[in-house]
Amino acid sequence: MYKVILFLVPFIVYSQSVYLPATHPVYKYLDKMETKQVIVGYRDAVKPISREAIARFIIQIDTTSLQLTEVEQEEQFYFKEEFFQELENIGYENIIEERWHLYQYKSDPGNFNIDLIGGYTYNARADKKNTKVISNGLNAYGYLGKHIGTYFMFRDNTESGSYVSASKPISSEPAQVIARSLSGFINYDVLDAQVNVDIDFISLSVEKMPNVWGAGEAGNIILSNKAPSYPQIKLHARMGENIDFTYLHGWLYSDIIDSLRSYQVPDVSGFAGFRRVNRQKYIAAHMIEFTPWDGVDLAIGESEVYGSRSPELLYLIPIMFFKAGEHWMNDTDNSQMFFSADLNVVKNQNYYLSLFLDEFSTEDFARADRQRNQLGFTVGTKMYDLLFNDTKLNIEYTRMNPWVYNHRFSDATFQSHRINLGHWIGQNADLLSISIFHKPIRNLEVGLFFESFRKGGKDSTYKQYRLPTPGFLYSPITKKQTFGIVGTYEPMRDFIIDFKILQSRFATQVTTADFSFRNNPNDYYIAPDYSKEWDIFVGLRYNFD
Repeated sequence: MYKVILFLVPFIVYSQSVYLPATHPVYKYLDKMETKQVIVGYRDAVKPISREAIARFIIQIDTTSLQLTEVEQEEQFYFKEEFFQELENIGYENIIEERWHLYQYKSDPGNFNIDLIGGYTYNARADKKNTKVISNGLNAYGYLGKHIGTYFMFRDNTESGSYVSASKPISSEPAQVIARSLSGFINYDVLDAQVNVDIDFISLSVEKMPNVWGAGEAGNIILSNKAPSYPQIKLHARMGENIDFTYLHGWLYSDIIDSLRSYQVPDVSGFAGFRRVNRQKYIAAHMIEFTPWDGVDLAIGESEVYGSRSPELLYLIPIMFFKAGEHWMNDTDNSQMFFSADLNVVKNQNYYLSLFLDEFSTEDFARADRQRNQLGFTVGTKMYDLLFNDTKLNIEYTRMNPWVYNHRFSDATFQSHRINLGHWIGQNADLLSISIFHKPIRNLEVGLFFESFRKGGKDSTYKQYRLPTPGFLYSPITKKQTFGIVGTYEPMRDFIIDFKILQSRFATQVTTADFSFRNNPNDYYIAPDYSKEWDIFVGLRYNFD
């Protein structure tokens, strides 16, 4: 296996990067192959990963001496078709055919692929409401020369029904930015793009893409795709066979009006003539991933959220210690530190942990009257082929202490569009999820799913800085439990049917008059309590994940 890695090293000099969205199913496939110890060197604490890097792991699987199940062999063939161009660029010869594209252009010096995307979903909710979403758009990616990669995805969505929401509260579903709205109807666009340049072992990119950092199946506490994606510059360095470094600087949407720069047009009265300008808001983040021993992947990093001024040169230095830089600027910004571990020491068993430190004091940790430990963590395990082949058991628990992601300055909160950049459950909440899935054939996966969610209130930020900090899950409390059947079926390539048949119970103390809801409407959902009600979801999608 190590011979394969050494064989590929000379080709890295001529690499081309196109980052693959973190929702693509190949990531789960590679997770499984790593846990089954078929591949080595797969570090995914920072996603998305480039298509070419993924293709190299496809080669590892293709050349393994370990036995794959029949379903895994079919998956391998499926992904070899998907990454045909990247395998060809690397120089790998054991490939047969490429997947079909609506339009493909190949010439010297470049090649590009264009596909249509579309979808329809219907959700009969447990609260007796319903939601329908119709989507359409296109997806394109390609390479220019030996060093440039590009990607573009646009999807227009029309959401209608008795319940419509752009923020998607208490849900892992990504939040959206409304383009148009009427009663019972909203329209929003999902738009991502990237241009990447590779120079030897360094990839530089200008992009608008979701970042998914840290370990987790039900959500990610460091960076996730919950908030709308934001423009950013990114640097990724392959520092050796066992070390990767990633840095980004992103332009967030503060949704805070800048009264000095906003103005009213003299001859147009009212809202139509008001030119709103928001305050600036940014995030700088970096993460180093390393593999000290086979089967042990660790990652450590930090981030800084700041605003109301031009980008700081201090935070544009990729290797800067942001916390110390914040001190140099008199502590006016919001820093975070985080850690992730992915353990695959025992074959077919994966154990993972992510830790997010928003504010933590080692001196006061053991003192109940002094604790202001604003931290969150995720712990979980994935086990494959326990009872029979092609099964996966996942158990995961996440806890977010009060005030995580918050800050006294509104232009420094860990948010964009007022949506948390990390886990969808937000502060003062926890989540237990248990699922078991089986793949009888490559294009069908079905399983049982259980989720228990609890969320407390969010009082005035003034109380965040007083001692003692309110206890975990202080009121008002929201509770939700869900159990049922979940599955996906792919009758033809890239045309996928999703289905969920769930039974839910829901209870909340939150009302529209509560401070928690009035000041944080994107974090709470208000509905009459219900018990043992059915939640049914059916979705059709083509060419997007």
